[in-house]
Parts: sequence; C-alpha cells; structure tokens
Amino acid sequence: MVGTHYHVGTVHGYTMRGHWRYLEHDWIAKPGTYIYEPAGEAHTLVITEDSPEPMVAVFVVAGGLIYLDKAVDGGFAAYEDGFSLLELTRKYYCEAGMDVRQLDLLVR
Repeated sequence: MVGTHYHVGTVHGYTMRGHWRYLEHDWIAKPGTYIYEPAGEAHTLVITEDSPEPMVAVFVVAGGLIYLDKAVDGGFAAYEDGFSLLELTRKYYCEAGMDVRQLDLLVR
C-alpha cells in the first residue's frame, strides 16, 4: 500500500506484473495496463488481495508527491520527490556499507 497522496505533476504508469488499484476507483490494473494521471487527484494505491504475484509497475512521475494524513479531506503529512528519494538512497547506501560515490556517479 502507498498512503493517500497526490502528484503535483502528471504520472504515466505501466503494469508489468500483479494486480493493483486505487481505493478511490473501481478499476484494477493488470499486466499490460497503462494509466495516465493528471496532477492533483488524491488516491491510495493497494495491491489487490487476489493478485497472483507481487506487483511490478513503472511510473514516470513529473514533480513531487504530497502525502495526506487521511483519505478524505486530508491535510499535508509529507512531501517526496527525486531529491528526497536520493537522500533516502544515500542513507541506505551508508547504512548498508555501500560506496555512496557509486550512487553519485549515476546522478548528473
């Protein structure tokens, strides 16, 4: 599950494995499903209980995510974007004893 959030930019997604959905909608994404999300719609991603395998999807996200503290009329809980994810990855590399310089070589 990905907590309730919305995107400040558009999102393109493609499902490769498993089944997932947004609690706020009645469709189910299965392998081969393409989705487009306009900016600003709050949703909560869950893997369906009957998914035959773990979910694998590629999401191309323009801009950050705003996490909400509750699904209906929620307020700001957290912000995440490429920079905050990079910092989390750097932290993980350090904790795992990996060379952070190798990560930095991937970033232009």
